[in-house]
Amino acid sequence: MGLPTITVPQYKLTVPSTGKEIKYRPFLVKEEKILLLAMESDDAADMVNATKEIINACTYGEFDANHSPVFDIEYIFLQLRGKAKGEVIDLKYKCPKCEGEIELNIDINKVKVEIDKEHTKDIKLKDDLGVMMKYPDIEMQTEFQKLNEEKGNVESMFESIIRCIDFIYDAEATYPGKDHSKEELLAFIESLTDEYFKKITFFFDTLPALKHKTALHCKNKIKGKGKEPKVCNHKEDVELEGLASFFA
Repeated sequence: MGLPTITVPQYKLTVPSTGKEIKYRPFLVKEEKILLLAMESDDAADMVNATKEIINACTYGEFDANHSPVFDIEYIFLQLRGKAKGEVIDLKYKCPKCEGEIELNIDINKVKVEIDKEHTKDIKLKDDLGVMMKYPDIEMQTEFQKLNEEKGNVESMFESIIRCIDFIYDAEATYPGKDHSKEELLAFIESLTDEYFKKITFFFDTLPALKHKTALHCKNKIKGKGKEPKVCNHKEDVELEGLASFFA
């Protein structure tokens, strides 16, 4: 006789980039093991692969973590974590005034992907010329960060632009980025005026991101002028951005 099986609850969420509703389940012990092994290896590639594997498994194949925007992946992973571990995340911060510890409780249900009203993937350079961008996936984002550390911000910026060009278009035709070499795409970008280049970098400046604003209030006791201690009472508004911020 086989061992009993445990029914896993199913939930629904809306993918931020598409508005599509998908089913998902919490990650289980087997997925947590994958994540722990990746964290133990201290290798960025292992973490990326583990994250994709877990999301693909827990969304029943309805979401493709291999080719999806980073902000979608971060949002979905946070939802999986919430259903598996509890929907309140306990964080700790160091008070900048008294250097004591401030506890902060974040309700995952209140964390959203923020999208700038002026953000667009369709960069219109002029009436008959434009660039359609695509969002970086998690592997691309990891590569850009590594390149930034090794070669600096300028190299990373140009690599990001080139890799995120979906296609270029004019009045006559469209020119898919995948059909052109890195050198050709770089030559096109370098031929732009500063005005046009800023329109493209604005795409990256306003990328949708997982964000949450909250207030810190330090209630630690500190030395007063007299013998009696007093409450620090330092207050500060903070904005958490990106998945890593919610696991600090």
